[in-house]
Amino acid sequence: MVALLIAVTIYFVVQSLVPSSPYVPSYNVQYGTFVIQFYSSGYLNSVNVHGIKVIMDNEDTNNLKITSISNSTFSFSPSYYLQLESVPLSNGSIRSAFVNTTEIYLGSDTIIIPTSIKLYPGVYSIIFSDGNELNFNVSYNAS
Repeated sequence: MVALLIAVTIYFVVQSLVPSSPYVPSYNVQYGTFVIQFYSSGYLNSVNVHGIKVIMDNEDTNNLKITSISNSTFSFSPSYYLQLESVPLSNGSIRSAFVNTTEIYLGSDTIIIPTSIKLYPGVYSIIFSDGNELNFNVSYNAS
């Protein structure tokens, strides 16, 4: 009886340590216009980017791509996105800035998916190349 109780306890402890989804288990999504530092050809520029900002922890064993962003009425596939990375400046210092990318790398990442269209209130899905998806809600802010 004691052995059974220990086995059941170990089972539940192990289950609590294993994430329910093995990929992209935690994330935060925002929609709007963001003022960012953008890095290109060795230079930093402050730019406004309208789109979807995703802060996530990619625990997949592979790099991810965003296959599509969709809701019940439309879908689009982004050709690129912006990822926050450490970049070298001409004076030798290192800064955090957004760069163009087509893959999301392993680990904790902040990405912005630029959108040229306005997203109306509702539930949207970001679908990744591994088949997983993040759902997020767009709502109007009362000001």
